[in-house]
Amino acid sequence: MNIFIIGGTGFISSSLVKKLLINKHHVTLFTRGKSTNHFGNSPNLTLVYGNRDNETAIRNAVEGKTFDVVVDMIAYLPEQSESAFRVFNKKTGRFIHCSTISVYMVSSDVKIPITENQDHLPVMGYFPRNPFGMDYGLSKRQCEDILWKNHDIKSFPVTMLRPTFVSGPGDPAKRDFFWIERMLDGEPLLIPGTGEHKFQQVFVEDVAEAFSKVIEIYKTIGQAYNVAAEEVFTLNEYLYVLSELLNKKPDIHHINQTKFDSLDISYSDKGDVFPFNTRRDAVFSLEKIKREINYHSTPFNLWMQKTIDWFVNNYKGHSTGYKDREEEIALIKKKVK
Repeated sequence: MNIFIIGGTGFISSSLVKKLLINKHHVTLFTRGKSTNHFGNSPNLTLVYGNRDNETAIRNAVEGKTFDVVVDMIAYLPEQSESAFRVFNKKTGRFIHCSTISVYMVSSDVKIPITENQDHLPVMGYFPRNPFGMDYGLSKRQCEDILWKNHDIKSFPVTMLRPTFVSGPGDPAKRDFFWIERMLDGEPLLIPGTGEHKFQQVFVEDVAEAFSKVIEIYKTIGQAYNVAAEEVFTLNEYLYVLSELLNKKPDIHHINQTKFDSLDISYSDKGDVFPFNTRRDAVFSLEKIKREINYHSTPFNLWMQKTIDWFVNNYKGHSTGYKDREEEIALIKKKVK
């Protein structure tokens, strides 16, 4: 197939591109060129540089061409999806949009397990600390609305995938590394709330595999799919399994959620602090994706060991909020006294 990817050098898309090239697809990446090319000099790969917010640049990149599949990995604003429709209408056999489970989690009315048809439940009161991203989820809903409105089986056939927290080696969000680094330093762990809310992650390679399968399965046109791990953990369970892989026995201390929220260390504009503290259960149904594309996830222990090894051996920086680690420890010691 001839495949055009908008934003092909990111965390998920890099894994996807590698799979597509292995499967002998012809891939064109439209990218700003600010990320490292991990794909070598494959004869089936074309790199086109430009800003996806510049519609003229995208038009020039596809001038006189048609594609079997277009994959938009990075649209998070409605105007970006509007632009994508204008450019690719009648120019592609498939249009696949990378969405997010956050489209559900801007509502308080979701029912567990969360199914794909719960994407338009009433929006909750604005909650800036929504662990799934309040503004992000609202914007992604708008992107989806625009694409579904323009979905046409002949001229603009749309499919969407909605991944949960994506993890693995090289994760730029460093969510797992937040807990890995703290366990490795041997100091006690501070846990917001009870740690008993259920959640799912997903291994980045499993997300890439889901995209690659959807691309090749015609019946997925007009459908949306949750993408998550089959394993479900509470934060407490996650930390226990992680500690077993690290051969550590962390001293864990819980703190009341309301009290925690009043602390400066509870928030950072640079990314997730105290990740996987979801504040409510967040379990997503995989019945549809398992039935329609035979999706299965990689066992946690396998991919998490790879993630640990990558961060320990390759990553040179700190996790988000680690500059405040001493304050975390002091708070625990004060609480213990």
